[in-house]
Amino acid sequence: MSDDALDRKLDALRHEIEGLEPPPSIEQAITAAVRAGPRKLQPRRWHHGWRERWPAWPILLAASIAVVAWTLQTQRGGEFRPMPASDAPAIATEFIPLVPVRDIASDEGAYIVATRMPRVMLADFGLPVNPARAADPVASELLVRRDGTVLAVRFID
Repeated sequence: MSDDALDRKLDALRHEIEGLEPPPSIEQAITAAVRAGPRKLQPRRWHHGWRERWPAWPILLAASIAVVAWTLQTQRGGEFRPMPASDAPAIATEFIPLVPVRDIASDEGAYIVATRMPRVMLADFGLPVNPARAADPVASELLVRRDGTVLAVRFID
């Protein structure tokens, strides 16, 4: 529909309703409402009586904390149970030399130092690393010369 046709139809509608008046009952109701003036609004109930209900807030807060604590406890799988110590020996890699093997064989004063290293270091030696446990430390043993030079390393899991 074009703008001209729409304008013509709206003009015809405007001329048709120009002479119409609302019924007298509507006119009287509007006049009475205007004379009565603005209504006085009723105060909301929650504004009053807060002094009587103040003990409910600490109880509600305590209940909320209890629900959150219970939810967190059930998501973790219940209470903490330490894993039983296994009698199986730990799995360890062979010593991985960090210097030529002839230097290790010629050094008689080397000793072993137990330590923990980031699990990511396994990848530096070509060993597989579980990405889910990459941040966990891994037990390791270092073969160290008297002067502090690390000769070899092995990882224990």
